[in-house]
This record gives sequence, structure tokens and C-alpha cells, in this order.
Amino acid sequence: MLKPLLRQLICVCIASLIPALALGQNISIGGNVQDTIEKAPLRNAVVVVSRLLDSTLVTFTRTDANGFFKIKGLPIDTYQVVVSHPKFNDQPFFIFGNKKETEYDFGKIILPTKDHNLNEVVIFAYKDPVYYKGDTLIYAADSFKTKANATVEDLLKKLPGIKVDAQGKITSQGKSVDQVLVDGDEFFGTDPTVATKNLNASAIESVQVYDKKKEDATSDKGEETVKVMNLKLKEDAKKGYFGKVSGASDFQKFYEGELLANRFKNKQKISVFGLASNTPKSSLGWNDVFKYGLDNEMNTGMSDEGDTYYYMNNNRNQGIPQTLKSGFYYADKLFNKTKINANYTYGNNQLNTKSDTKSQYFLQDTSYITNNEVVTLQKNQSHAFNFNVTQPIDSLTELQVKSALKYSLTDENQLNLTDFNTITNELTRQTNISNVKHAENYDITNNLKLTRNFKKKDRILTILYNQQYSDLSSTGKLKTDNIFFSGSMLNSYIDQRKTGGTNSQSHSPSLLFVEPLTKKIKLEFSYDYIYTNNKQDKFTYNSTNGEYTLLDSLYTNNFRTLKQTNRAGLKFIYEVKKYRIAFGGRFRNVSIHNENVFKNSLINQNVNNVLPYAGIRYKFSDNKNLSVNYYTGSEQPSVSQLQPVKDNTNPNFINIGNPSLLPTFQHHVELNYYSFKPVSGKYSWLGFYGNQTDNAFSSATSYDSIGRTVSQTINVNGNINANAYAGMNWPFLSKKLVVSPNMDASYNKYKNYINGLQNITQTRSVTGNLELSYDLDKFSATVSGSYSYNDPKSTINSQSNKPYSSQQYYGKVSAKLPLKFGLETEATYHVNNRLNQGYNINYLVWNASASKSFFKKESLIVSFHAFDMLNQNISVNRNVQSNIITDTKTNIISRYFLLRLTYKFTSNKTEGGNDDEGDF
Repeated sequence: MLKPLLRQLICVCIASLIPALALGQNISIGGNVQDTIEKAPLRNAVVVVSRLLDSTLVTFTRTDANGFFKIKGLPIDTYQVVVSHPKFNDQPFFIFGNKKETEYDFGKIILPTKDHNLNEVVIFAYKDPVYYKGDTLIYAADSFKTKANATVEDLLKKLPGIKVDAQGKITSQGKSVDQVLVDGDEFFGTDPTVATKNLNASAIESVQVYDKKKEDATSDKGEETVKVMNLKLKEDAKKGYFGKVSGASDFQKFYEGELLANRFKNKQKISVFGLASNTPKSSLGWNDVFKYGLDNEMNTGMSDEGDTYYYMNNNRNQGIPQTLKSGFYYADKLFNKTKINANYTYGNNQLNTKSDTKSQYFLQDTSYITNNEVVTLQKNQSHAFNFNVTQPIDSLTELQVKSALKYSLTDENQLNLTDFNTITNELTRQTNISNVKHAENYDITNNLKLTRNFKKKDRILTILYNQQYSDLSSTGKLKTDNIFFSGSMLNSYIDQRKTGGTNSQSHSPSLLFVEPLTKKIKLEFSYDYIYTNNKQDKFTYNSTNGEYTLLDSLYTNNFRTLKQTNRAGLKFIYEVKKYRIAFGGRFRNVSIHNENVFKNSLINQNVNNVLPYAGIRYKFSDNKNLSVNYYTGSEQPSVSQLQPVKDNTNPNFINIGNPSLLPTFQHHVELNYYSFKPVSGKYSWLGFYGNQTDNAFSSATSYDSIGRTVSQTINVNGNINANAYAGMNWPFLSKKLVVSPNMDASYNKYKNYINGLQNITQTRSVTGNLELSYDLDKFSATVSGSYSYNDPKSTINSQSNKPYSSQQYYGKVSAKLPLKFGLETEATYHVNNRLNQGYNINYLVWNASASKSFFKKESLIVSFHAFDMLNQNISVNRNVQSNIITDTKTNIISRYFLLRLTYKFTSNKTEGGNDDEGDF
């Protein structure tokens, strides 16, 4: 509560900052004054309006017999409105006029009694639902309506420019969000879905999106910032405890269980989290795949850049999953200075997949077809612990220490059956491959950051030190049968045991100093030193008399690579209110020492580069922004790409490293524009991203007479990929109806070599989407449709130049019925065109649910869910790379039913002052 004198002083200061606005426009005020003693309208109460800045009387009126008053024609300005009556104390209001808000209704006004001390004032002011504060884009959460018990992910899907895909991956203005924070802190480590899928939308005050300086000096890819989303909690949500517990089952086969409990006390936060499931809900997202080592949850292949690539099918629910995740989170502020943060996460995941793949291979003078069936069982366990300390040393200096430790185990058992056929479908060869693997991995990361501010504004010194250590050991067995049905080749058999280990460590101190030359001009100097030492050993033993004792030198190697990088940079920054211009560059020297220990050979390299940078950002207003950036970067080859040893994990596709590889050199161009009109809710955005890579990692692939391939990573020049996108939101009918068209177009050009001949693959793709959503208090509906067309062209064989397309139509309806019942149904229809025979599958996935809520704020929910009621769900995907067209079908969970019980609890009190047990 503000004291009267302080309150008046603050309001006058605010008023002095607001100019006379919008000549020719007026505002009106009104209300209804009540007699608190007689419980009836209060007539003849005096309403006085004065200009706040100089206390000039503007006008006055009296209430009528029903206690109402109305004053019209006030010029837009800042006013103090005082309602008075001889029987009661005065009630003041302050109005901060705005041309976007021209009517102010005070509602029912209760005048305080004479002996009542006035400690509260009501301020009426306009607040944009989306606005900029500096470089931070802020969404006021309460400005976007969500259904009861909505999660943060539901809220994010309502925010203009924010997209959340089926895996929970978040993008803002077309760029991926790299980190999600809760009140400025990580929430359960690096897994953003724990926060977005479990925290309630009603607990969020605002969603903040901004770019943060990248602190990983070992990265050489050119991007200088990472995109961060911060979920700022309401003050009420930071007190006491809150959370939810949920369980679901069909009482036969499928189950889901969730627990999230949070306790907040002053600066202390304690949270625990748990998830157990064997439904598609336990299928992990993009980030989880790499975090837990679940590479086989994604499809893999050899890209034109010579490295393994990963891609996910259109339907994320692949295979039969089983997941257990749990963890705790602790944060506190000690002695009002030292901030600590610790969290631990345990993951236990299992995935059983079966996929059928048909691939067409197009060579210069021949073509052939493979039919492949793969069955994989993969189990993963992981323990991850993170600990952060932030310690102010004095009023200008802060030290931050971050440590992370992760331990993981992976077991995989895979059976791979492949038929090789001629173009006329004649079977020529068959392989049966069995791979059993076990891997154990340790990762340790330590970061120190010292930030020193100075009395001179904007002068900053930042010193960083990053240390990383990783140790991976693996064992496995490979058994293959190679059977020939034509020609004179003899059947062959492989029985091998493989052991290996990879050890990697890096140290990277860096320094960043910003010196303001004037109020508008700054210079930024940076220096990084990066030391990396990688070791990789591979040993292969052939079976003799049932014992694996015979070393196979063809698949055995010890390899060491030592890299030292020195980078020095200078950037010029010019910044005013409307725009920011920055340009500069970094000089980089990379010294590389590659040693093939097994064959006692050395390759030394020394590479010098200048990495320029330029960027401009123009702010038309707080709600309209344009930015253009050009930057350069480089990517170092991995130890697997360098190590000159054959990898016959799949004897049909053998890879071999290349110790002569050079780092890439990349040119990046980005353009981003967005415009948001807060009053109408109209939103539009567009962007472009282009990348050209010299010394790109590509592949030289040779095919033998029976269809086996040997690929080696090489450097090529001129690989290109570009992407353009645009979209908009058009609200109608007082924002109840929203029309959202958007499009995406891309172009990719890759060079590689096939049997010694250069092959250029160009792929053009375009996707259009239209969505209509209608939202009322108790009813909402969404319909959308998308069409995607892909046109790949390869120079080595025109037969692979086969365009293909896909369509998707989606509809969703939800209704809130009387007696706290709810109904929801959604359906997605998939259309696949021009794929291989047996893969042109059209299917409809229809889900529905019914729920009943209990208690005042609907904190207890009983619901019944039906998934894929027509039992048609399937996973189909096409991928075109170089001279290969691949169509894949993967098994998934289809029709199932769940009965779910969800309970949300909190210690927060309702406005009436009573505990509403269970509500959050």
C-alpha cells in the first residue's frame, strides 16, 4: 500500500511523462456510487475531475437518483477523479488516458466511511498484450484466454509468433528456442517440456523471449546468440505449494502416471517430478532423443555432407515405448546474495520398433531396389546432475559457477533383413544382420563466468572458462549372413566382437570487453583460446573356434586428434532508440594434429580464416521490428569423420573416415520481420534464411556389383540451403474467429560423388497451411489444412527425379457443458501421393475425450480418452538423398483407451480469502 503523499508524488511523476495525446479524440468516464450504510444508491455525490499535472479543475458533476454519473468529452490526458459525499470519506481514482482506451467504467464505487483510513488507490491504464521492453519480447499471459486447467504449452500455442510442435519443440518468429527458464532459472536441467507440459498457465504472469550471448566458446558455427524463453511466475504462485498428480490406465495393457509438486518459500524453490508411461505420450521429443542417446528413435542415413543424419517421421509415435523419468529441483538465495540452483534427473527409456523400408538406387548405368525390415529393442538409462552458484563479489562484480554431470547406459539389439532386387524385381542377394551393443558414457562440464561492470555506463568485462570431458566405452557383436541367388558369388558369413572407446576433453578460456565510446557507439573486443584433445579406439576380433581372438586389422584403429584454436574479434556497435547497427569480424587460426597411432602416420594442418559479421535491427515501434544479419562460421570435422578405419556395423553400408578433412566455411544470411497490432490482434511475420558452405562435408560413395556401398567423408564447395517463410493471424468477430494462413518454401543444393562422378542434388519444397479457429468461453473449434510438395532432381540419373506430395487436414472441437462436464474430439486425415507401391497410404486418426470436473476451480478431473478410434494410425515417411529414394513404414501404437484421474493442489487462497483445496 502507498502512503497518500508518496502515492500522489508517484502519480504526478507519471503524469509528467505523458504528453497531450491525440488532439481531437476524447475519453469518457462513468460509474455507480453506493451508500455503504443504507446499502442503496447514493445520490448527489460529487464527482470532480482535475488535471493531475497542475491540479487544474476540468469539470465536475453529481450522481443521479440511482447513483450513476457520466462525464463525456474529456481530452485525452492524465486526471485525478475524486468522488465525495459529506457522510463519507473521499475515493480518488487516477486515469492515464490513451487513444486506444477511450472509455473508463469505474463500476460500483463504495465510498469509505469517515473513520476508514484510505490505503488503496485504483489506477486505470492500458497495457499491451504483446510489447517490447528493450530487446525482450513480452507476452502478458492474462491477455490470452486459455481453458480451465490449461498448461503452459496450451498458453504458448495461443501466443502470436510462437509455435509448439508435436514433440514440444518451441519456435519464436521462426527460430528455435534453445532454452526455457522459469523465473530466470533452469527447471529440471535442460528439458523444457517438464515446465511447458506440467506448469499451469494460470501461474504465469508473462512470457519473455530474448536473445542471450552464447557462452560456449568451443562452438565455431558462427551464431553469436541463443534464443531464450523465460516463464515469469505470478507472485501468488511463488508462495506455498502447488502441483498435480495424474494417473491413467485401460486396466489391461496401457498406463500413464505423472507427478509434479512445487514448494516456494521466499527465495527458496523445491520441486519434484515423475513420469511413467508406456503409451505414445512417453515417446521422447527431439531434445530428449539426443539427451538420452536414443538415436534409434529417429531414422538415420548418410547425408550428402558425408555424416550421419537424423530425421523424424511425420508421426512422432513410432514404436512401442516405455518411459520412466523423475527428478528434483532446488533453488535458494543464501544471505540475500548467494544464489544456488541444483537439479537431478533420472531417465529409464525403452523403445521397441519395427520398420519396413523400400529404397530405389539410381546409378549412371543401372538401378536396383532394396526391401529392408529392421527390428530394434533399445534400452537407455541416464543420471544427470546440475549445480549452479551465483555469487556477487561486490556491487559491480559477479561470479557464476556451473557444473553438470551425466552418466548413461545404452543397450541395443537389432535384427536387419535386406533383399536386393533388380529393377524387374528379381531377387539377387539377401543379408541377415544381427547387432548387439552396450555403451557406457560419462559427461562432465564446468563453466566459470566473471562479470565486471564499471561506473561508466555500458563498460563491461566478461571472463569465461569452459571445460568439458566425455568418456564413452562400448562393446558389441556383429553377425551377418550374406546369401546370393544369382551369379557365381559364394555365400559369406561374419562373426565379430567389437570394442571401442572415445575420450574427449576441451578447455576454452575467453574474454569479452565492451567499451562505450559515446552514448550511441560501443566497441566490443573478444578473444578465445580453445584446446581440444580427442581419442578414439576401435578393435574388431573375428571368431575362431568360438573364441574372439583374431584381430581384424581392416576394422581396427587407434586415432588421436589435437586442435588448438585462437580467435580474436572486434565489433563496432551503433545503437539508438529506433535501430541498432553492428559490424565486425574475427580472425581465427586453427592448428590441427591428426595421428593414426595404429599405422604410425601423422597429418598436420594449419588453417587461417577471417569471419566477418554485420547486422541491423530497425524498430518501427514496440510492436513492429525488422532485422537483417550476415555472419560466417566454421564447423570442425568429428573424430569419427577423421578416423581412417572402416565401420562395418552394417556391412551393406561401410563408412570410412578421412584424416585430411578441412574445417568448413559457412556464409549465413537471415532476415526476420514481424508486426503486431495490439488492439485488433492482427499479427504478421516473414523471414528468410540462407546458407552457403565451402569445404562442406560431403561423401564419395562407391557401389560394387552386388549393391554394397563404401562411403568416405570429403570436402566440396558450393553446398546451399535456403528457407523462406511467412504467416499472419487475422482476428474477426471481436477476436473470436482467427484466420491464420502461412507458407514455407525451401531450396537445397548438395554435391557429392558416386562411383567417381560428381552428382548434384537440388530439392525444391513448398508447404502451405490455412487454419481457422473459433473460440468462445465454453466452446472452441479449429480446422486446418496443409499441402506440401517436394521436387528433388539429381544429375547422375534422371529416374530419381520423382516429385511427391503430402496433405494433412485437421479438425478439433471442445465444449464445456453444464455441471462441469466437458467434451473434446480431434481428427487428422493424412494423404500421401507418389510414393512407392504399398506406401501411398491415406489414413484418419480420430481421438475423443469426455471429462467431469469437481470443486470450485475444477481441480479434480475424471476423464475418459479414446485414441485412434478407427484403428488406422500408421507412420509413413519419404526421404530423398542424392541418388536414393527411401520410403519407410514404422510400427506404432494404434487404438487404445484410458480412464484418467487428475488432481491439482495448491496452498494459495482464493480472492474470497478461503482455501479452495486442490485448486491451482
